[in-house]
This record gives sequence, C-alpha cells and structure tokens, in this order.
Amino acid sequence: METYPRLEELLTVQIQQPHATVLLDCKNLQSIGSIGLGGLIKFTNQSRAQGGDLKLVNVPERVYKIIASLGFTRVLQVYPTEDEALASIANPRNCDE
Repeated sequence: METYPRLEELLTVQIQQPHATVLLDCKNLQSIGSIGLGGLIKFTNQSRAQGGDLKLVNVPERVYKIIASLGFTRVLQVYPTEDEALASIANPRNCDE
C-alpha cells in the first residue's frame, strides 16, 4: 500500500497526455493487492479512453499468477520484456494479452 500513492501520482500525470502509451516496469514488484490491481485497471481504462494504453513489463511470475488467476489478463496487457511491449505498439496484433 505504501507504493500505490506514488504510482498513482506518476500514472495520473502520464495518462493525462492524449494517445500516450505507458510501459510500467514491474521487475521490482514483490506482490500486488486489490488496491494495486484496481488502480492498474483504472489507469488502463483511463488511458485507453484517451487513445493511449498501459502495458506491464517484466512482471515477476508470482505477481503474474495473481493477475492471471483473477482474469485480469483480459484487461491488462502483460509482456515478458520491454522489447515485446514496444513491438506490440508498432504492431498491435502482436499483443500477448
């Protein structure tokens, strides 16, 4: 919970830019709770409403399992590497949702 306010502050600024696609590097993320997941969904939806997107990269397997088991991979785009996320921007059909 301590890190969510900082994440919220950073993402709020980024998604206010129309058509901005934000890559969120999650390599140091040790766990994720309902507040964090809800925030990621909120920011993803807000970004898409403005023609942008939010993509998660380098998500640790433990965290990915939580996201996937709750069915959030239908909303959140998760990529193993930054290069794969960037490729999905260049070629939207190359999405590993």
